[in-house]
Amino acid sequence: MSIWAQEKEVSGTVISADDTMPIPGVSIMVKGTTKGTTTDFDGNYTISVSPDAVLVFSYLGFKTREITVGEQTNIDVSLQTSTAELDEIVVVGYGTQRKKVSTAATSLVKSENLVETASIDATSALQGQTSGVNITSTSGQPGADMSVNIRGVGTAGNNKPLYVVDGVVVNNGIGYLDPASIDRIDILKDASAAAIYGARAANGVVLITTKKGKKGNINVALNSYVGFQEVYKELDLLNTREYATIMNEARVNSGYAPLFSQEEINGFDNHDWQDDLFNDGAIKQNYSVLINGGSDKATYSTGVSYYGQEGIVGSNTDQSDFDRITFNTNSTYNVIDDILKIGENFSFANTKRNGVSDGGIYSNSIRNFLNAPPTFPAYDENGEFGSTNISSDIANPLGMLYYNNFNETKTNRAVGNLFAEATYDNFTFRTTFGIDYRSSNYRSFLPIYNLSSADNNTNSSVTQRHETNMNWTFENTIQYKNTFAGVHNIDLLAGISARKNVYEFNEGKGTNLTFDDFKHAYLDNATVRQNSSVFGSRDDYAIYSYFGRLLYDYDSKYLFTATIRRDGSSNFGQNNPYAYFPSFSVGWNVDREDFFPKDSFLNTLKLRGSWGQNGNDQFEQAFVYMATIDSYNKNYHFGTGEDELPLELGASPDILANPDIKWETSEQLDLGFDARLFDKLKVTFDYYKKTTKDWLVEAPIPLFVGTGAPYINGGDIENEGLELSLGYNTDITEDLSISINGNISYNKNEVVRIANSEGIIRGETGLLFQGMDELNRVEVGQPIGYFYGLKTDGIFQNQEEIDQYSKDGQLIQPNAKPGDVRFVDLNRDGTIDQVDKTKIGDPNPDINYGFNFTLNYKAFDFSVYTYGVAGNQNVYGVRDYSRPFFNYTTDIFNRWTTEGSSNRLPRVTYGTTENKNYNSFSDLYVQDAGFFRIKTLNIGADLVKLTNSLDFFSKFRVYLTANNLFTITGYDGMDPEIGFGNSNQSWAKGIDVGYYPQPRTYMIGLNVNF
Repeated sequence: MSIWAQEKEVSGTVISADDTMPIPGVSIMVKGTTKGTTTDFDGNYTISVSPDAVLVFSYLGFKTREITVGEQTNIDVSLQTSTAELDEIVVVGYGTQRKKVSTAATSLVKSENLVETASIDATSALQGQTSGVNITSTSGQPGADMSVNIRGVGTAGNNKPLYVVDGVVVNNGIGYLDPASIDRIDILKDASAAAIYGARAANGVVLITTKKGKKGNINVALNSYVGFQEVYKELDLLNTREYATIMNEARVNSGYAPLFSQEEINGFDNHDWQDDLFNDGAIKQNYSVLINGGSDKATYSTGVSYYGQEGIVGSNTDQSDFDRITFNTNSTYNVIDDILKIGENFSFANTKRNGVSDGGIYSNSIRNFLNAPPTFPAYDENGEFGSTNISSDIANPLGMLYYNNFNETKTNRAVGNLFAEATYDNFTFRTTFGIDYRSSNYRSFLPIYNLSSADNNTNSSVTQRHETNMNWTFENTIQYKNTFAGVHNIDLLAGISARKNVYEFNEGKGTNLTFDDFKHAYLDNATVRQNSSVFGSRDDYAIYSYFGRLLYDYDSKYLFTATIRRDGSSNFGQNNPYAYFPSFSVGWNVDREDFFPKDSFLNTLKLRGSWGQNGNDQFEQAFVYMATIDSYNKNYHFGTGEDELPLELGASPDILANPDIKWETSEQLDLGFDARLFDKLKVTFDYYKKTTKDWLVEAPIPLFVGTGAPYINGGDIENEGLELSLGYNTDITEDLSISINGNISYNKNEVVRIANSEGIIRGETGLLFQGMDELNRVEVGQPIGYFYGLKTDGIFQNQEEIDQYSKDGQLIQPNAKPGDVRFVDLNRDGTIDQVDKTKIGDPNPDINYGFNFTLNYKAFDFSVYTYGVAGNQNVYGVRDYSRPFFNYTTDIFNRWTTEGSSNRLPRVTYGTTENKNYNSFSDLYVQDAGFFRIKTLNIGADLVKLTNSLDFFSKFRVYLTANNLFTITGYDGMDPEIGFGNSNQSWAKGIDVGYYPQPRTYMIGLNVNF
C-alpha cells in the first residue's frame, strides 16, 4: 500500500524532433516492469508512476529515450529519428519493402541531406551522397542541367536515367521541384530493382517521393537563405607587358617584325578582362513555406517557394539569372476507413531564365574574355565599347557578351496525379492517372551593332519559340499480400500502364525591327517579311505495358524476387514493337540462422545477388522504321508564283528507313552484401557487370545518299565496377551525436561492339577551333568518348635532335625547328599522321567518392558534405590557337626559348607552324581532372534550445552555409568538373573551351517550425 501511495500521475506530449509533429502510438513503459501506456492521436499520454521510475519511450523509426521521473509531473518528449530504423523501409517501383528482405541494390538520400546543400536542383544535392552515381555539372550557369550517369555511361545515345515523381514518369529532369518539398530520393541501380520500369530503365531509375501530410496538429515550416556568390578561381592571364613581350617573341620566331615597340609596351595600361567578366557578389536566395497536418480521415501537405539566383557572368546586365516559383500540394482522404482511400499529388513551377552562351567555340561568352588581348579597355573615352587595331578578328568581349545574349525563357510546368486505392482482405487495387505538362516560351533579340569590321550586325532580328510537352500516364495495379504458416511471406503485384506524350513546337524569325531593343523584340515588330520565317513540328510517342512482380521471403531469412515487364513502343515498327524485360534476385539473411553468433562484432549480414534486363527506347528521331517525307529547310520551289502555277515548296525523303530497329537492352549482374558491425557501422558492398546491347544510334552514311541517315542498333558497351558505402551513427552522450557516411565507387567502361567495319563512331572536328582535327571518339576496346590524339615526347632542343629523329635516313618531322614538339611515331612508319593517333585520355572517372560528416551538440550543429573523382582527364582548350594574337595564361612562361629551357611547352609562334605544334590534337591539351571538393559546409544553432523566449516555436535555427568552399585539383581550368563536351554527341564530355564555372557561395539562413 505504501508503494502505491507514492505514485503520482505524469503526463505529457511526444513529438518528432524533425518536424515537431505529435506521434500517436508511442510505447511508454516503466523500465523493468510490464506497466505502460501509449500516446493518443495527438501524441498525449498519462501514466501513474513512482518518482524513482524510469520511463522508456519507443516507436518504430525513432531512437528510444529513457527519462527518470523524479519530481516532474509533466514530461514532454522529443524523439529523434533513427537512421537505422528509417532504412528499414525502401521505396521500390509501385510500392515499398522492408530493407531487411529487399534483394535490390538501391541508395537512399533523405530530405535533410538534400536541403542542407542549398542546391537549386535536388539532382545537384545528390553529388557525393550515393555510390555508383556520377553527377556532373554541365555549366555553372543558373538553372543549368546536371549530367547523371548510374553505373557508368551505358549508351552512345540517350543516357539519362528515368525520373519518377510520386509515381509519375517525368521528362526533362526534376529541376522544377523545390528540394525542401522532397521527402526522400531512392536510386534503383541494379536490374532487379529497375526491371519493373522495363523500357525506360536501362540507365537506372530515380524515385522521388515528395512530403506527405501526417496525422496531428498543423505544422508550419519556414526555410530561407540569402547569400552572395563569387568565382572560385580565375585564370592567371598575361598582363599587358607580358602579353606584348610574348607577341613580339612569337612574331620574331615566325619571321615577322615585332608587333609592339618598347615605348608602346611601357605606355600600356593593364586590363584583366576577367574583372569585367565576373560579377562577384551575385545574389542567391530562397524562401519556402511548407504546411502539413491531418486527421484520421484526411491528411494534407502544401507548400510554396521562391528561388532566385543571379549568374556570376552576365548578371550585371540581367543576362544570366534564374527565378523559380513553385507550389505543391499532396492530400489523402479516407472515403471508407481501411477500405477506400483517394488522393492527389501535384506540383507546379514557373521559371524564368536568361542565359549567356557558354557551350562550344561559337559565341562562347566566357572564352572571348579569356582570349582577348589586355591592351585595350572595356570602354573608350566616349563610354562606348573599346576596340583595338591589332586585328579585325578581335572584338570587345564585353560588347559581344552584351549584344549576343538578349534572351529569355519562361516555362510553366505541372506534374501530378490522382489516385484511388481500394483494400479488401489481402488485396489492394490502385488506379492512378498522372500528367507531366510543360509549356515554354523563348525569345531572343540581336540588335544592330558594330564592334569591329569582322564582328558586327547590320539588321536587327528576333526569334520566338513556343514548345509544349503533354505527357499522361494511366496505370492500374492489383496487389496481394499474405503470410502462410507464419513464415511464408508473399507479395504479388500485377499491373498495366499506358503512356502517351505529345510534343509540339513552333518558331518564328523576323528581321529589321521597328524598335531596336529587347523589350519590344517580338515578331510583330519585324518589318522585313521577306527575311522572316515560321516553322513548326509535332512528335507523338506512346508506350503500353504489362508488368508483374513476386516478392517472397521465408521467415525473413531466405529471399526471392522475380519481375517481368512487357512493353510496346510507338518508336518501333511492326517487326519489333514489343520487348520483354525479366529479372530475378535472391538473398540470404545469414544473421537469422541459428549458427550465426549472437555476441559477435558482426550484428547482421545479408548476402544478395541479381540478374535482369532493362530497356531503352529513347532517341531523337521519330518514325525511324519508315522513310518519311519532309519539306523543312529544303529551299527548293516549284512553280512561277503566277495564278496558274503557284509557288510550292518541294519535299524529299527525310531519312532512310530501318524497319528492323529494336530495343536497346541493358543486362546486368549484381552481387553484394549488407552488414552492420559493432551495432553502429553499416556496410554495403556491390559488384556489378552491366552490358548494354544494341545501342540506338544514327548510322554514318556518305553524302551522295542525299537524305538523312537511318537509326540502327549500332553497338554494345560494358560497365563493370565495385561500390562500397559506410555509415556510422552514434550518440556519444545525451547531448552529443555524430554521423559519418562515406562511399566510393570504381567503374571500368569499355565499348565491345560497333556495327560498322571500322568499329568506330568518330567525333566531330573543329571542337577547339576551326581546323582542329578529331579529338574524341567511340571505339571498340576503349572507354566511350575517349580522347584520341598524338602522343608527344618532349621538345626538340636543337637541330641535332631533329636530325636524329629519323627512319631509314628520312626525317620523321622534316618541318620541325628547335623548340617544336616531338610527336611520337606510334606505328614507326617514319611519318607523323592520323595513323599515329591513339588514346591519350579518358573523360570518364575511374573512381567517384563522397564523405559526409554531421555533429550535433545541444543546440548546435555542424555538417560538411564532400565529393570527388579520380582517374579522368579533361581537354584544356580555352585558348584559340587559330588566332595568334589571343592572350595566354602565365603557364606560357614555361615555354621553350633556348636549348634546355623547357621540355614541356613548345616555342611561341605567330600563326600555324609547319610542325603543327598546337594545330594537331595531342596530349599537350590533355590534363588530369581529378578533384576533391567541399560541396557544402553548415554551422547552425537552434535558438529554441538556448532561450526560453521562443516557446511558440518548436525550432528556430539560424545557420551559415558555404557552397563549393574549397577544391583540390591539378587541373589548370577554372573548374575541373566539366560535364559538357559537344551538344551534337551525348557521349562527349570533359572538353573545356571556356567553361562557366560553378560559383562559391556564402549564405545565412533560417529554419523555423511552429
